[in-house]
Amino acid sequence: MNIDRLQELKQKLTIEADLSDIWLFYMDHFADHPEFTELGKPAYNEYLDAVLHNTCQQMFGRAIKITDFLPIYIAEYHFFSCPFPS
Repeated sequence: MNIDRLQELKQKLTIEADLSDIWLFYMDHFADHPEFTELGKPAYNEYLDAVLHNTCQQMFGRAIKITDFLPIYIAEYHFFSCPFPS
């Protein structure tokens, strides 16, 4: 894993219109690297929780129950990651 690619991911998150490009970049460079999430600590974030719920409601047309969602906050890089459960 090359942590320097995180800056590129952050840039994609702010300018990319196509979510699939962001998703593929994240999956290619960070998702399969446990050392990435080990850089941070679990941290609840009210804003992210609201965004996730609102997005799911828009996608599915109804409120969705979301369980086991606890993002990892990597303070050194001011970045939240949402790892997948194993």
